[in-house]
Amino acid sequence: MISRQILTESQTLLSSCRGLNQNPDAFGRAMDWGKDPDNFPVSKGYKRIRRINRALMETWFREISLVDIDTLPDEGGILFTTWHPGGMIDPMLMMTAIPGSLTFAAKHTLFKMPIIGRVVRAAGAKPVHRAQDSNVTEGDNTNRSAKNSSLIESLGDAVATGGRVAIFPEGVTHLEPHPVRLRTGAARILLHAIRKARDENHPQPHVIPLGLHYSDQHRFRERVSLQVNQPLPIPPLPGEVGAPEPTAEDVEEFGEQAHDRVWCSVITEHLRMEMNRCNQAQETWEDRELVWRARRMIHVHRTLANQAPKGPLPYDKALLGSRRVRAAWQFQAANDPERTQKTESRFREHHEEMNQHGFRSWEITNREERISKRSLFKNMVYWIWSISWMLGVVSWGAVIGSIPPYMFTRLVTNKLGKNESNKSIMGTMKLLLSVLVYPIWWLLISVPIGWFISSPSSPLQDVNLPSIILPLLAGFPWPLMAIIVLLWWPLSARLHLKLYARASRSWRALRLGFKLRSGDVDWESLLKTHASLAQELATIGAGLVLPGDPDWIDPEPGVDDWQVVRSR
Repeated sequence: MISRQILTESQTLLSSCRGLNQNPDAFGRAMDWGKDPDNFPVSKGYKRIRRINRALMETWFREISLVDIDTLPDEGGILFTTWHPGGMIDPMLMMTAIPGSLTFAAKHTLFKMPIIGRVVRAAGAKPVHRAQDSNVTEGDNTNRSAKNSSLIESLGDAVATGGRVAIFPEGVTHLEPHPVRLRTGAARILLHAIRKARDENHPQPHVIPLGLHYSDQHRFRERVSLQVNQPLPIPPLPGEVGAPEPTAEDVEEFGEQAHDRVWCSVITEHLRMEMNRCNQAQETWEDRELVWRARRMIHVHRTLANQAPKGPLPYDKALLGSRRVRAAWQFQAANDPERTQKTESRFREHHEEMNQHGFRSWEITNREERISKRSLFKNMVYWIWSISWMLGVVSWGAVIGSIPPYMFTRLVTNKLGKNESNKSIMGTMKLLLSVLVYPIWWLLISVPIGWFISSPSSPLQDVNLPSIILPLLAGFPWPLMAIIVLLWWPLSARLHLKLYARASRSWRALRLGFKLRSGDVDWESLLKTHASLAQELATIGAGLVLPGDPDWIDPEPGVDDWQVVRSR
């Protein structure tokens, strides 16, 4: 009876604490990752690693959205390209989300690491030898060049025969708000693959840029969206009619290789422009934040006018909105710079004022409702309810099982993050260290706690507490209790996160309600400015064909969204 009850409770916890997909603020149903292609075999080792990756990604992110993942070509190898802002989180997410097995090119130093090396080998990654990872001598450079040429041929062979390869053409992870300088490796792989496919009568390979969008890739429980774009059109190959032609200087310098080099340069430039477009590149992070704020203001404005659904948008829909704002804004900036400059100046001032008060667009609407006694009472009840359950049911598990490894991970990553070169991989370090530290901690404490709860020789059995639970638990053999406790740690941690999210939302609503009731803010002026700006931003795309519209046509390679925006 007791075992059945525990099983039932465990199933309930699992069903409520599975990976978040539909609702960004609460644990929902498990993510639907889709099926592998029937004509694309996937090894058991790859499936095992992918299963672990999916569990990690569903835990690390609170919302994961996959856009157009079902539009991948049915035949022909695929070379995926994207930018590299998240360290090892980027390939882990791609491996998790993209059907079939992926082959990655990873820096060769990863293969030498004790644990990571075994993982990347099992995942089928190929080592790439970078100049910054080697001693800069003539012999080393020659050897490195030969190894990388062999790698390009190996990856090209895989794509030619129907395989799927993922590569980061930048070659480095970084903190920039846009893709940095691309290497020609992706273009060279593609050229080799197409030639080999034609020679062996295989279907034409494809190169597909991916949009990789994080709300913050270095923080726990943020949001991410992976978006599949259309295959990049391939120009005629070197030597064919219509192929890019080298200059006389190129021919003189590179000889027979000049045609291949100029072709690879053209493909690389097309990839650069396409990666900028599909990843919504901006010059600065402040510019990206301003676009996002403008998108949010427009959504709130249209919600109040009953022109958009209430509540926060799924992350992929929000990204489409920011893409529309970016395209419309850049189009207007090119065609009416005076107007856009004035609007931008007002928007930046308002943005600073909102930041000073700690307000978001949707929080300053419906003021009377938010300050009502009913609203304050409801949020107070929610907060007390969440805190009570946290303290009464799961906190002992979350505190004992999660706080020590969390503090250790935080201490180590903060220390490592002081080094500027480590800042771009902070998320990776947090994730990998957590994967190592948490299970070790759980194993170390489960046995003594299981013994303390259920062993007949435990001093706890001599304590007469007014409880019926402890005598029942004492009926379990202590090794079985140790296993139950071991399973409880991750369950309690995830349930704790859910309750904490509820408590945080209620507490923020309470603070906002009291701030709205205070006389510290000139609400009339703030709301007037906010409404005026929202109205102006909402009309910036009026009369224009923007991304997401039924008659929108994605631009050709080398062209950004705003350049094909047109009036209706």
